[in-house]
Amino acid sequence: MPRFQHEYSQDADTVFNLITSSDELIKRCEALGERNAKAEVSESAGVTKTKMAREVEQELPGFAKKLFKPTNTLVEREEWRSVDGRYEGKGQLKIVGTGATIDSTIHLSPSGTGCIYAIDFQVTAKAPLIRRKLESFIGDTALDSLRAQHAYYVRRLAELA
Repeated sequence: MPRFQHEYSQDADTVFNLITSSDELIKRCEALGERNAKAEVSESAGVTKTKMAREVEQELPGFAKKLFKPTNTLVEREEWRSVDGRYEGKGQLKIVGTGATIDSTIHLSPSGTGCIYAIDFQVTAKAPLIRRKLESFIGDTALDSLRAQHAYYVRRLAELA
């Protein structure tokens, strides 16, 4: 199960408010070259839900070029709860039309004067002959995307300070 972790100098509430803002989610997508981004955020009974859709263009490895398009729509949902001064989330990202999903568990926890964002995720692909290769490719791509997203958030938090 792949894991990504990033340490922020800001507190967990500040980072949480940024990563669950529909306007900021759209700005992040645009900054990373993703197209047609839409985001919705709702809050009810202590649960914050985010839903995003966006188009991404990806350089495909040779084994996948005949089966998949280089431009895909991603639909991502997250549910967050505040628990004892930290945030816990569950997420799912679907790559529309490919049968591939990424299920995740996310923690945003205080650490010193800042916080740590940590995500563990599992990739599932429904492509019998190339399933393992495809899952590995999607996992590596997801890690690259997480690095870019959190580099964006660091810049954005500096701008807002």
